[in-house]
Amino acid sequence: MSLAIKSGQGGARILGLRPEIVIGLTIANDVFREFGFDCIVTAGIDGSHSRGSIHYKGLAVDLRTRHVPAAEHQKVVGKLQERLGDDFDVVLEGDHVHLEYDPKTPINA
Repeated sequence: MSLAIKSGQGGARILGLRPEIVIGLTIANDVFREFGFDCIVTAGIDGSHSRGSIHYKGLAVDLRTRHVPAAEHQKVVGKLQERLGDDFDVVLEGDHVHLEYDPKTPINA
């Protein structure tokens, strides 16, 4: 199982992804692999997201789930959240997992 970036027309744009989210992707790849699936990035800084979305700041990615059986979705999301910790949000959004780096505690706290 591997980490892949959706390519071609409508492919994911990853230019400008922040190091924090790249580390998150490394961990996400490990989790998907543990469940026996590829980790496929379908959106980075591209796509149609809400105004002010942190996708456009390089702090969020979307990961494909259509190749993962529905019965496994919550297990994968739970393991992702557990492994990534509180500075990341992991949200199942229909046909993908939204993964974002969004620390709740200031660095100097």
